[in-house]
Amino acid sequence: MGILDIFKSDKSSPKTALKRKKETEKFLKSINVPIIEHLPMIEEEHEVRIRKANEVAERILILTYLNYVSEEPESKTEVIDFIKDSGLWDKVSPDEKKLFESEELTKQEHINISWRSEAIWVLLWVINKVDKIKLPLEEVQIMDIVSRLPEFMSDPMDFTNNAINRTTSEILDFSDLTYRIHWATRNSELNNEKSVDFNPSIVMERHYAINWVTYYAEEWDEITTDT
Repeated sequence: MGILDIFKSDKSSPKTALKRKKETEKFLKSINVPIIEHLPMIEEEHEVRIRKANEVAERILILTYLNYVSEEPESKTEVIDFIKDSGLWDKVSPDEKKLFESEELTKQEHINISWRSEAIWVLLWVINKVDKIKLPLEEVQIMDIVSRLPEFMSDPMDFTNNAINRTTSEILDFSDLTYRIHWATRNSELNNEKSVDFNPSIVMERHYAINWVTYYAEEWDEITTDT
């Protein structure tokens, strides 16, 4: 079962931000995750902006190919040429272009890029390529990602043009849950507690991805994960 299966909404009317917050808090309490009641609500459904599905699909491909180049640097030129030929280079962020073109990545850059797999998984869920998303406990396996993507360096047009987003309500349910889980994770770390078992790196990447989907900032490099 996916974590969002517990949230049942009346499709005849939008769920309010307050109702979403209360549902999330009730669920977290049920699994013994601490909450803080004055943590703000997220956006109302009628206020939020959601990235277009083709834009989400393009971001998935960019992050995936950056991950590949990180692991196979000898393929860098070939991959960059493919990205440019596919019309995706203009969608690559300034920070990512530096990473793609770097002569040699640092150890920390390798680590940071690798963790983006967790952001990719969320974005795949957003465009319905992942059916269920679970609590942030176990790292995603790279083959689970690859199996949902176009063949390596093949024309990505069908993948991007045929992408379909989940409902705004589902996306906001996940956003609200991730926001409150991230607070609980940070609170646990700050207080040296063991009350939260979530993987903090997975939580951060999920929060980053969903904040991008909901326009927490305009550009990928500018996203923050405030709690």
